[in-house]
Amino acid sequence: MFKPLIALMSTLTLWLLAANATAATLPRMDLEELVVRSDAVVVAQVETITTELDARGRVVSTITLTVRETLKGPAQRTVAIRQLGGYHGDVGTRVPGMPVFQIADRGVLFLSGNVAQHPASVTGLAQGFFRVALGPDSATEFAIPQVNNLNLVVRDRAQTATTTSQLRSVAPAELHQQAHDLNTFKARIRTIVDETQSEEPR
Repeated sequence: MFKPLIALMSTLTLWLLAANATAATLPRMDLEELVVRSDAVVVAQVETITTELDARGRVVSTITLTVRETLKGPAQRTVAIRQLGGYHGDVGTRVPGMPVFQIADRGVLFLSGNVAQHPASVTGLAQGFFRVALGPDSATEFAIPQVNNLNLVVRDRAQTATTTSQLRSVAPAELHQQAHDLNTFKARIRTIVDETQSEEPR
């Protein structure tokens, strides 16, 4: 009778401690930076989420997605993402700024790593995940940014030879402050991919 209650209390404690942790600090990224720094950009749907504990007792999640459309990188039928965080039995791990996935989620994902052979990571944490959802007209699809619990920074340029550059906290890029028509968003990504590929040495 008491074991489930103790387990529940332990789980709640873990979640509360993680929730009180400071937000993750990352460089702010705009769309061009996300595209350039990602090895793959896909429109995909979450099919499965599995979890396990690592050697330090933290929850690690593996998210498997079916690829609906490839905007950058090798075409794949499925991709996998591996990241800290999730819920395994009575243990929960929450990582500030990490994207949160649920079964059947659809989204535009910016991925780093060899997606053809190994689980990838999301570029820029939550900056690299845009959930796809229908708009008010129940017909138009939108890509919705998922940035939360992130302390975004930019580096101020040094003014003199004796002055070192410093990091400054800033608001999210305009990219992450509004929803985007999905078709327009995909077209912008393809344009950046084409432009960067044309600039590469042959």
